Amino acid sequence: MLLSFLAVGLFSNFAFAGQAGFATHENSYEARTCCNALSSLLPGQVFWPSSDPYLVQQSSYYSGEQAAMAPTCRVSPNSTSDVSRILKFSSMHKCHFAVRAGGHMAWSGASNIGSEGFTIDLQRVKDVPTLSQDRSIISFGAGSRWRDVYAVLQPENLTTVGGRVGDVGVGGFLLGGGIGFLSAEHGFGSDNIVNYEVVLVNGTVISASQNQHSDLYWALKLGSTNFGIVTRFDMLTFPQGPVWGGSQFFAIKDAPILLERLVTFTEKLAEDPKGFFGLSLAWNPEAKDYIIWTLQTYLKPKPYPALWSEFESLTPLIDTMGIKTLVDITEEFQDADPGKHGRSRWLSMTYKANAQFHLDIYAEGIELFEPYHDHAGVHWAVSVQPIPARMASAAAENGGNPTCLKESDGDLWVMLITTDWLDPSDDDIMNSNAEALLRWAEHEAKQRGLFNPFIYMNYASGSESVMVRSINDEALQKVIRVKEMYDPQGFLDDLWHGGFKLQRIGYTADDALMAPFRYHTMVVTDLPYAE
Repeated sequence: MLLSFLAVGLFSNFAFAGQAGFATHENSYEARTCCNALSSLLPGQVFWPSSDPYLVQQSSYYSGEQAAMAPTCRVSPNSTSDVSRILKFSSMHKCHFAVRAGGHMAWSGASNIGSEGFTIDLQRVKDVPTLSQDRSIISFGAGSRWRDVYAVLQPENLTTVGGRVGDVGVGGFLLGGGIGFLSAEHGFGSDNIVNYEVVLVNGTVISASQNQHSDLYWALKLGSTNFGIVTRFDMLTFPQGPVWGGSQFFAIKDAPILLERLVTFTEKLAEDPKGFFGLSLAWNPEAKDYIIWTLQTYLKPKPYPALWSEFESLTPLIDTMGIKTLVDITEEFQDADPGKHGRSRWLSMTYKANAQFHLDIYAEGIELFEPYHDHAGVHWAVSVQPIPARMASAAAENGGNPTCLKESDGDLWVMLITTDWLDPSDDDIMNSNAEALLRWAEHEAKQRGLFNPFIYMNYASGSESVMVRSINDEALQKVIRVKEMYDPQGFLDDLWHGGFKLQRIGYTADDALMAPFRYHTMVVTDLPYAE
C-alpha cells in the first residue's frame, strides 16, 4: 500500500479526457428522447440509471468525480457499425454525449456527462487483439485495456508503445499521445500507429493511415475529441524479452542525489534509449512522512549500465527491482493502486531537466498542502519523467505528429502534480492549491529559462490549454484545416462533451456558441452518410 497511488499518477494514462464543449440546445432532442430513440435503434444496448449495467459502468470509473455524474442513459455499442449508427443519429438530432473507453481520467466530465446527455461506453468494442501474419502489427478495438493487448503480445516475445498500467484504456491513451516504456526509443504511442479506424460525425467509417486520409491520420496523433470516434487501432510491434525493472522507495533526504541522477539518466538516453526512470516526491499519509518513489526499467535483463552503479551508493527503504516481463511491471502498478473512486486533480507542465527546480516545486507544495495532511485521504505528489530530445526525431520517422516538441528543445522533463482526497468538502481547497502550485511552477520556470510550452495531454486537467500550448502555430493551422474537412459544421465541438477542443483556440465564450457555423471553408463531399 505504501505510496501506491503514485503508480497511477505518474505512470498511467487516461481514457477520453476532456473539457466539456459549449452546448447549444436549439433544435436538439432532449436527452431522454435521444435515449428512448437509441433504445429502439440498438435494442439491449441502452441502460437506464436503475439498471445493473448502468450502475456497474458508473462504478468502474477511476475517480469519484467521474462516477458522480449521472447521464440520462448509457449506451454500450458492440461494434463499429453500432458506433456509426449512434454518431449519425446524434449529429442528425443534436443529441449531447460523452465517450468513455477506459474511464481512467480523474476530473469530472473527462469521459462522462450529466443529465443533459448520454455516455457512449466503448468497453464492448473490442475483439481479442490480433497480430498480422508477419507479427509486425497488432490490431485492437478502442474498448480494449492495455492488459488485453499485452496478453497477446507477451507469449510472442513482442510489445508495443502502450500504457504502463494494465487497466488503462487504449483509446484515450493513444489519442493523447501516450508515453510508455519504449518511448525514448520509439516516441509517443501514437507515433507507432499505422492505421486508425474512425467513425466520422456523419456516421461514415474510414481508415486513416499514411496512404489514406493522411491528414486525418496525422491529426489524430493528438486528436482528443475533435475528429471522430476511433474504434480500432493498428500499431507497430517490437521484439521484447525479459527486462530489468521495478520500484524503489527512498527517504526524502535522498531527493537531491536522485534528482541529479535523473538529470544524468535523461542525458544518457541519447546513446542508450532503452531505459526508463521516473521519480515522485510525495506525502505518505500511512507513514506520516515524505518519501521518494522511483520506477526504473531497462529493456534488457540486466541493470541499466549507465546508471545502476551510481544507485548502489543509496540504500532503498523498499526494493522490488529484478528480472521480469513488462507485463509483470504493469501489473505491479495495477495491484499497488488503492486510489480508485476517490477525488483527485492532476495538472502537468514541461520544463528543461533541472534537479533544483523540481526540489523547489516540492518545497512550494509543502507550503500549500501541509496544513491539510490530517484531512481524509489527502495524498499529494510532484512527479517527473524524461522526454529526451530524441523523442522528437522518433516521431518524425513515422510521419510526425502535431506536437510542438522538437529535438532542439533538448532534454525535457514532464512534471505531474497529483492530489487525492476523499471528502467533497475539501474539493475547493485541494483544487485551488493544486492550481496555485502549477501557476507558481510555470512562473518560476519562465523566470529561470526552463519553461517549455508543451503540456502532456494525458496528465492534464480540463482547465489547461493543451491544444494552444502543445501545438506550434504552423501545425495548429494544419490541424484546424483537418477539422474543417472532417467536421465542417463543428458538430463535435457542441455535441461531444469532453476532450481538449480546438474550438476554444482564439475564441471567446460568445464565439464558441457559434461553433456549429464556424467550420465552413472545406467540406468533405466524397464521404456518403453511413446507412
